[in-house]
Amino acid sequence: MTGAEPKPQPEQQPEPRKRRRAVHVARRAGVWTFRSSLLAVILVGLSAFMIVGTRLHTPDWLRARVEARIERNLNGLQISFGDIEMVIRKGWHPRLRLRDVVLSQPDGQVVAQLSNAEASLAMRPLLRGQLQPHRISLSGVLATLRRDKDGAVSLALGLNAEPAKRAESIPELIAGWNRQLLNPQLTALVSVDVEAVALRYEDMVSGKAWTLDGGRIRLDRSGRDLQIGASFALLSGRDYASLIEANYSATIGEKQAGFGVSVRDIDASDIAAQSVALAWLDVLRAPISGALRGSVGSDGAFGPLSATLQIGEGALQPTDATHPIPFSGAKSYFTYTPATKTLVFNELSVDSAWGSSSGEGRAYLGSIADGRLQDLVGQFTVNRMRLNPAGLYPEPLQLDSGLVEFRLELNPFRVTLGQMYVADGDSGFHLRGGLEAGSEGWRLAVDANVDRLSPERLLMLWPGRVAPKPREWVQENISAGALSNIDFALRVNEGQAPVIYGDFEFAGAKVRYNKYLPPAEQAAGEVTLDRSRFVVSADAGIVTPAEGGAVDIAGTSFIIPDIGIKQAAPAVLRLRADGSITAMMSMLAGPPLRVLKDTTLPVNLAQGRARAEGTLSFPMQPKVPYEDISFYVDGRLSDISSTVLIPGQLLTASALRLVADTTQVQLSGTGRVGQLPIVVRWTQKIGPGAPKSSRVDGQVELSQKAVDTFALGLPAGMISGQGTGQFALDLVSDQPPRLTLRTDLRGVGLSIPQLGWRKPEAGTGALEVSAHLGERAEVDRLALKAAGLEATGSVTTAPGGGLGRARFSSVKLNGWLDAGVELIGRGKDAAPAVQVLSGTLDLGRARFGSGASGATDGGSLQVSLDRLQISDGLALTGFNGQFTTAGGLKGPFTGRLNGQTEIAGRIEPQNGRSAVFLTSDDGGGVFRSAGILKQAHGGAFSLVLRPVGDKEGYFDGTLKVTGTQIRDAPTIAALLNAVSVVGLFDEVAGNGIQFSEVAAKVRLEPDRVVVLESSAVGPSMGLSMDGYYNLKSATLDMEGVISPIYLLNAIGSVLSSRKGEGMIGFNYTLSGSAASPSVHVNPLSGLAPGMLRDLFRGERPKLEGDDNFDPAPATPEPARKWHGQDMLNGAMGGK
Repeated sequence: MTGAEPKPQPEQQPEPRKRRRAVHVARRAGVWTFRSSLLAVILVGLSAFMIVGTRLHTPDWLRARVEARIERNLNGLQISFGDIEMVIRKGWHPRLRLRDVVLSQPDGQVVAQLSNAEASLAMRPLLRGQLQPHRISLSGVLATLRRDKDGAVSLALGLNAEPAKRAESIPELIAGWNRQLLNPQLTALVSVDVEAVALRYEDMVSGKAWTLDGGRIRLDRSGRDLQIGASFALLSGRDYASLIEANYSATIGEKQAGFGVSVRDIDASDIAAQSVALAWLDVLRAPISGALRGSVGSDGAFGPLSATLQIGEGALQPTDATHPIPFSGAKSYFTYTPATKTLVFNELSVDSAWGSSSGEGRAYLGSIADGRLQDLVGQFTVNRMRLNPAGLYPEPLQLDSGLVEFRLELNPFRVTLGQMYVADGDSGFHLRGGLEAGSEGWRLAVDANVDRLSPERLLMLWPGRVAPKPREWVQENISAGALSNIDFALRVNEGQAPVIYGDFEFAGAKVRYNKYLPPAEQAAGEVTLDRSRFVVSADAGIVTPAEGGAVDIAGTSFIIPDIGIKQAAPAVLRLRADGSITAMMSMLAGPPLRVLKDTTLPVNLAQGRARAEGTLSFPMQPKVPYEDISFYVDGRLSDISSTVLIPGQLLTASALRLVADTTQVQLSGTGRVGQLPIVVRWTQKIGPGAPKSSRVDGQVELSQKAVDTFALGLPAGMISGQGTGQFALDLVSDQPPRLTLRTDLRGVGLSIPQLGWRKPEAGTGALEVSAHLGERAEVDRLALKAAGLEATGSVTTAPGGGLGRARFSSVKLNGWLDAGVELIGRGKDAAPAVQVLSGTLDLGRARFGSGASGATDGGSLQVSLDRLQISDGLALTGFNGQFTTAGGLKGPFTGRLNGQTEIAGRIEPQNGRSAVFLTSDDGGGVFRSAGILKQAHGGAFSLVLRPVGDKEGYFDGTLKVTGTQIRDAPTIAALLNAVSVVGLFDEVAGNGIQFSEVAAKVRLEPDRVVVLESSAVGPSMGLSMDGYYNLKSATLDMEGVISPIYLLNAIGSVLSSRKGEGMIGFNYTLSGSAASPSVHVNPLSGLAPGMLRDLFRGERPKLEGDDNFDPAPATPEPARKWHGQDMLNGAMGGK
């Protein structure tokens, strides 16, 4: 077939009555069952014969009569021919031959053309003078068969000839020709041969035209039985020859008939255009060979049509835009019933490189528009399927029987798969979808579901070239168990990448989510492939790492975000785990993370439960550098206990948080160390270049619990209240843990009873501790600043716990202590021994405590001071003492007064302060060192200083010196000179004046000494004195009485109220610089008896109680005025 478009026919004009009658006869022709051009050709030959029915004679005169006779039977048509001859054949059967025969309308319009027309005449009718053909032979027939869009057909014989016959359908056209054989003129006709037939078939329904050439038609008549056979070659322009053979059998005069058509190598589209029953073949591009058998009923309707088709090598290709789907061959046996528009396929099989299958079923034709089938619905049973689409499998898949229901739409081409079920062993495939030929090519949509499969069968069904990375992952990481609810969806738009979706559930499987992690046993979950995203998620599963027991990984998923990346495609593991802390750490400690690689920490660093979620991202390649790994883990730990994170201590917590990433692992939360509340965070740096250490830091309670928990050895009662401190514990491999602690001491009360120091709980301060923790803790640095105390030092612990030795290089306390101090532990419940190694102490401002509360004793206090300041101007240097602190500071000491005279003494507690008892073998040296009396020498010295209330630097003193002497004393000399005691003056200038006893009561204040009462007595003289000595300015303001020759004068001392004053005595005053004082003596006072001498004195120093004394001014007071002012006042004076 040439596929040329049929030429439009000219519009028909009104015709004469004869012409209308011929057309009316043609329209009454029957319809042939198969609308093929082949059968139409046969009818052309018959029509060409039937229009002849007149006797012909060879003479010229007979020619006219033959023409007239023929035209008489042509219903108004005219005939012309070029030559006529009579041929007598064997058997004396004459044959009449006409050449170049032309039939035309009266107006000259050609109706039919024949190259040759030959007929043998029947003898009997001829003998009766009748010309009746017995056999007819025609050749050189050129015909055109046309089918209009409404299905009406017309036949034209000759080039550009008008249709000679018309009918509403081919069956009507055939029926009309059949009745022509009942014409009496044709009763003797037994056969018709038509050769060299060329037929053009124009089909306005399909819009195609075909040319058949070399045709031969033979009609055989036996009584009323009619047999017609025909054969043609179809001019298709292809590289193979296409042949058509047809046969027809009927009873003359009846519509009922049977027919058959066989074809060889006819293109599928050419066959599909001939009948709606064959329209489904239009999508194929392949040659078809086969046979069709059909019938026409007595009512002129088609009966069932049976077909056997052998389809050669070709392709499924509905449009030029669609890529051909090749096949090597196909076969079909079916029957079409026009009344029900049903196709019954006894066999439909196909064989191709994509696979092969066979089946049987039914198809129901749908709507027909303009003579063209629009759609059909099919139901087929399929068996013996072998599939290998596009060569995806190394060996074709073998599948069992199946059932398919579909709808086929032809324009545009679309197959909708309503449902399809394919049995595969114990499994079943359910498929839905559609295939469509779009303007850009194929569009395919398939949805499939399988109830269950084994992992091995899934991999057999999963082509290696379709999503190879997910398939490889499933092949390597999922084994055992069963797969169920397998879903698959495919969307293909030709020229674009296919869109694939698939998922399945697994149960009782063994799944490995990462090659480094142990596989999950009894795993259940789902695998999903959505376009380029591949996800494997677990609803249940147990992982058993090297240590710690089973871990529940329900909720874990593995993701390949883009399977289209060819090299090192990124992958993500989203982990959910629930198990023991040991098991969790065992997983993190293994490859590829190795979070504990650079530490000595074991995986069982803590006991308890852990629930964690995390993400691990890495490229899918054989060896993955750590730098290419990214991960984050966030976990919740419960019921935790550990003796590893804080060595030597039991850390417990109800809940902690575990966080890990590529830089560090961190464990944090609130808990307890022993019974001590703590906010803790353990951090382990990881990765290349990370330090081989970890750190525990956080916030810890500071209280007696902390002292007890860490066995710091501090005395009971030294710490009270409760505060918090920030600590950090560095854990370094092969080294003791290093602790640092910082706190503002808010809420913490501290006390050192030995020093009388206490920090209240409401106050604040600063404490910094740096220590090494091991079998014996060592505090490398301790710095304390609070409540006036500043201390810096170090601490060691004793074996078994408790304080070993605390060394403080600097201790500063409220301005009265600046020294180096050591505290030496003496065991549990015992106050530590204190050693003051150097520095200074201001005794006047000191507040020593009353002892350590709760201790069996106050401990020892060994003091070696550079300087012990008693008051301004009075200090002990080179001070050494050995004290105890039970009940207060108590013990002996030695030193040098102001760095000169050696002195001994002891300190006793009194009223929360210290009383000082001083002794010396050189009382005069004490006076000299104190700057009071530079000329005193020798004598036994004792001084008792008792603190006055709570006044800092205030002491009441009792002084006693025996056996001392005064040498070269200008002040004494001035006194003696004033009273003209020449012998005593010489004694002072010589060996000195001996005093058997010196006694005094004094008040020692921070800046002065108040002499309340003092006396010095000896054989030569007696003295009394009271007044003030300013320690800062070294000035005097004194008064007293000097009694010469005291040994005799003392007899009258009963008349005096003061010791050191005899019956005769002279009042004097001393003022000014102690080094060179001004001396004033009242000579007349010597005339007054002792009891009246006070009339000549100034006011004596008075103390209004120990706690209410009006101190003298710091500057020297003016000389005191005598009570008896008279002319003798002028006698006072002198130095």
